[in-house]
Amino acid sequence: VIEKAQVDAELIRLNRLRSAHAEEQYRIRSNLRHAHEEVEKWTERLANLRLDLKVRQDTSGDKFRITLDGQALDNRGVAGELLRRRADKIKSRFGEDIRLGKFAGFDLFIRASFNNSAELVLRGRNSYGIRVTDTALGTIRSLEATAQGFEEHAARLESDIKDSQKRAVELESKVGATFEKGERFHLLVKRQAEIEEKLDLTKNQATSQLDAATNENNEGNSQKQTSTELNRRVHRTAVRV
Repeated sequence: VIEKAQVDAELIRLNRLRSAHAEEQYRIRSNLRHAHEEVEKWTERLANLRLDLKVRQDTSGDKFRITLDGQALDNRGVAGELLRRRADKIKSRFGEDIRLGKFAGFDLFIRASFNNSAELVLRGRNSYGIRVTDTALGTIRSLEATAQGFEEHAARLESDIKDSQKRAVELESKVGATFEKGERFHLLVKRQAEIEEKLDLTKNQATSQLDAATNENNEGNSQKQTSTELNRRVHRTAVRV
């Protein structure tokens, strides 16, 4: 009985560790799947970005040009003010992308964003969001920085892809790892069954012995009752004589 209590207690502890191991394996597989999805997504985005780089136009300095509602502009301040006015008009129109014109070789859209704001979108093979700021020139600077920052964006994507690939390799090495105390766990499960079987056998033997003793006692009482009854009959017969 003492050994059974010890085995039961250790099995409870090992069961908790076994469950934690199973949960850890599930988390590893989930993270591995996510890492592969990231690599696939960012690889596609990087390929599209490189294609966009080939058609991007230089808008730095005096080369600045933007087309808004069919009108070609080369003044940053005027262009920025027009963009801000359009932003004020569409802040509550969620789910709708409105085409404004072209910039740096890409189609330019505007759409409502969160917190009662709007954002510009340059759309090539990828889509690039740009925040509309509180000032006309600030908005244009954000627009130009996005278009002229493709190389930096590509470098970040390459770094992200390498990091995700490295993480995937590390996770793959952990997938399918066995529970380190598994052998001990199965040994205790087997021993627990043996102890329970032995205790059941002992209990059955004790019950059988008790039943046998009870039967013997009942037989003895029955014999005593029979002897007593016989004596009474003999006594009654003697009295009559």
